[in-house]
Amino acid sequence: MKKFFVSVLFIITIISAQAQLKIDGQYRPRFEFRDGYKAFNTENNDPAYFVTQRTRLNLNHKYNTVTSRISIRDYRIWGEYKLKSDDPGVSVFEAYFKLQLNDFWAVSAGRQSFNIDNKRLFSAANWNQVSSSHDGVTMDYKKESLNFKMLTAFNQSKVSNFGTDYSDQISNYKFLNAIWIEKKVQNLTLANITITDGYQKEGTKSTEYYRMTTGVVAKYNKTASNIEARGFYQFGKNMKGQDVSSYFLNLIYGYDLTEKFNIIAGIEYMSGNDLSDSLNLDDNAFDILYGTKHAYNGIMDYFSTPNTTANAGLVDAYVKFNFSKLKNWNLSARYHYFALANNYLYNGEEQDKFLANEIDLIAKYKMNDIIDMEFGYATLLGSKTLEYIKGVEPEGMQHYFYAMITVKPTFFKN
Repeated sequence: MKKFFVSVLFIITIISAQAQLKIDGQYRPRFEFRDGYKAFNTENNDPAYFVTQRTRLNLNHKYNTVTSRISIRDYRIWGEYKLKSDDPGVSVFEAYFKLQLNDFWAVSAGRQSFNIDNKRLFSAANWNQVSSSHDGVTMDYKKESLNFKMLTAFNQSKVSNFGTDYSDQISNYKFLNAIWIEKKVQNLTLANITITDGYQKEGTKSTEYYRMTTGVVAKYNKTASNIEARGFYQFGKNMKGQDVSSYFLNLIYGYDLTEKFNIIAGIEYMSGNDLSDSLNLDDNAFDILYGTKHAYNGIMDYFSTPNTTANAGLVDAYVKFNFSKLKNWNLSARYHYFALANNYLYNGEEQDKFLANEIDLIAKYKMNDIIDMEFGYATLLGSKTLEYIKGVEPEGMQHYFYAMITVKPTFFKN
C-alpha cells in the first residue's frame, strides 16, 4: 500500500511539472432590501428582503498550447430548499478549451462567457448571480496594437436526424455571430463591432429572422482625462418579424482631479418608437442585446429593456464621483437624469418625457487578498409619466439597499 501511494505521488509530481493547474472558488452571498426596486412601491406593498448566493468551483488547466477551464456553479435563495432536500442545483457556467495556434491566433470552443468593449452590448452579466455564458466557437488575434475577436454560435435544443427546429427555445437566439476589431494608435483607440443574431419564427420550423447591430467605438486617453464615444445602428428583423431601425449614441468624459478622486460625466441615447405615430409599424426601440444592464442605467434597474419605457426609448444623463484608494475603500456617488427619447401617449395625450431622478451610493471594501465587501443604496423619484408606464401610483420615494461579500479562495495551484 505504501508503494502504491508513493507511485501516485510520483505520477502527480511528473504531471504537475509539465502542466499548470489551479483550482479556486467563489462564494458570493448578497442581502437585498427592495422597497421600490424595478417597480414602484405602493401603500398596499410591503418591502422585500432576502439573501441569494452564488457558489462556483473553477478548474483552470494549461498544458503546452492548450488552456482549458471548467466552472461549476450553484445558485440559490437562502431557504429555497428544504433542510433535507435532494433537489439538484448545480450546473455548468463555463466549460471550454483554448488552443493557441501561434503567437497571434487562438481558437476556443465550448461554453464561455464574454466581455466585449465596455460590456454594453456583450457581457458576462456578473451582477446577476447566475451570469451569462454562450455555447460557441471564438477566434482571437492579438498583435501589438491590433485586436480581433469573433464569436459564432448555433443553437439546437435536441439531436435530430432532419431539420434544425428550435421551437423549444423560441425566445433564445438560434444563430449568433459577433465580430470585434480594435486598433490603437498612440492615445487614440478605434474599434468596430458587428453582431448578427437570428431567431426562429414562432409556429414554424425553418423561417428565421435576422437582426444586425453595427457601429464604432472611439476612445481618447491623455494624462488625467479620457473621452469615449459610441454609435451603433440596429436593422433587420426582430424575433416578432418587425422591421428594425434603431440606434444608440453614447458620450463619456472622465477627468482625474487627483490620484484618488475622479469625475465621470456622460449621456446615453437609445432611440424608441414614436407612440403618437400609429402608422409606423417598424421597431425603432434600440435593444442592448447581451450587454450589462445593471452597471449603466442606475442600480435600481428601472430601465433595463425597451419595454420598461414602453418602447419609447431612453435618455440617461449622468455624473459619477469616484473616490479610490481611501485605505481599503472605494466610494462612488452617482446621479442619473432619465427621460424618454420619443413621444409617449396616455389617454390619447402626449406626456412629458421626463421619467425620474436617481441617486446611487456604492462603497467597496477590500478586506484582504481573497475577501471583498460591497454596499449599495439607491433612491428614485419618478414622474407622472413613469407612473403611467408602470401602471401604478407610488407611495413616497423608492429605495433599494444591498450588502454583498465575495470570497475567492485558491484551493490548489502549481
